[in-house]
Order: sequence, then structure tokens, then C-alpha cells
Amino acid sequence: MTQPQSMTNHFDQAAATWEEKPARLALARAVAEKIIEQIEPQKKMAALEFGCGTGLVTLAIAPHVRKIVAVDTSASMLAVLERKIRENSISNVIPRQIDLMNNESSEDRFDLIFSSMAIHHINDIPRLLTVFHALLNPGGRIALADLDAEDGGFHKDVPGVFHFGFDRDDFARQLEAVGFEGLSGTTAHVIRRESAVTGKPAEFPVFLMTGRKPEKQTKISK
Repeated sequence: MTQPQSMTNHFDQAAATWEEKPARLALARAVAEKIIEQIEPQKKMAALEFGCGTGLVTLAIAPHVRKIVAVDTSASMLAVLERKIRENSISNVIPRQIDLMNNESSEDRFDLIFSSMAIHHINDIPRLLTVFHALLNPGGRIALADLDAEDGGFHKDVPGVFHFGFDRDDFARQLEAVGFEGLSGTTAHVIRRESAVTGKPAEFPVFLMTGRKPEKQTKISK
């Protein structure tokens, strides 16, 4: 299942001005800080960001790990990230235009997969989580940030929105069902903006769910 073309076009068109909104920068900063706090990434880690956009979270995590493969379906978003990599002589971030939902991947395996505000754009959540599980090394970590369940007031005329946030307990159960363990959810940030449903000021909490792929089972010799 590929990403809807309308969604990719939307993000392509938004790329040039994506970082002009202070609220968006504040969200990325808060999510990155919470990932660092919860995961305590190490320099030996290879990481993947799903839905990296212009790399706001990627570039905040990059100093803490060995490398990051930054994945997105939008060529224009990745072009912004590539420019920032060149301008800042960053050597451990690798942008890739990949649609993980269309079986486009690599032979790389990772110690950490993280994502910020991208998963509500995916229709088939169990399939995506299964892909994440397969891409992780044994003992690898996940750190997935997205909206708490809401009434649709967060998005207005944004294509490719399949979920109005997620119930944290249900999201944890879906992760557990594909093999993750040690799941924990915490609030990473609260977005304050006008609701597209009521037209009134509203709060939209963003959670960070962390977990782990189990270590490889050892066989007990008889």
C-alpha cells in the first residue's frame, strides 16, 4: 500500500515553508528531548526516522547516535533536509526517499526507530508496526510520537489523515501484538491551536510511546 499521492503532493508543496511556524519547531524540539530522555541513545546506535520531513527531529537526535537513516516519501521535504546536511557538514544522517508501506526498504537493521506525527497518516497500523519490528535488531528500541485520540479538530483540509490520533492503551496493544515489549507512554508535548471542529482554542496532547524488540531467544541445550 503506497502513500496517497495527494498526501505526498501536500507535503511537497509545504516543504519550503515548513519550518516557518514556531509551534512546529517547538513540537519537534519537545519530541526530540523526550526521545533522548526516555531512550538515552548511545553513540553506537544506528537509527531510522520514519516520516522525517525536513529533519527537525532527526538533526536533534543525530549528535547522540552513530547514524540516522531519515526516511520520507516527499522528495521536497528530503531536499530541505539534504540542504541542511550540506550547510552544516553533517556526516551521519542519510536521507532516503522510501515508502516502507510499499515494501521499499533496505538491508539495514537498526537499534532505534523513531517517528513524530507521521503515523496518523498510515492506514494499516499493524502492517507498519510489523515493518518496524522486522527492521530492528534484537533489543532494538522504538520511540513513536503522535496525537492522543481527538475529534478531528487538529486537522483541517489535510489529505491522507487516516486516524484522529490514537488511544494510548490501544496503540500499546497493537505494538504488543506484533512482538514489542516494555511499552510505556508519556506526554511529550501539548499543541495549543484553534479546533477545526469547534473554532475555539483547544489543546491537543502528543504522546511518546517507547518499547523494545525482545532480545534473541537462546536455545537451552538438553
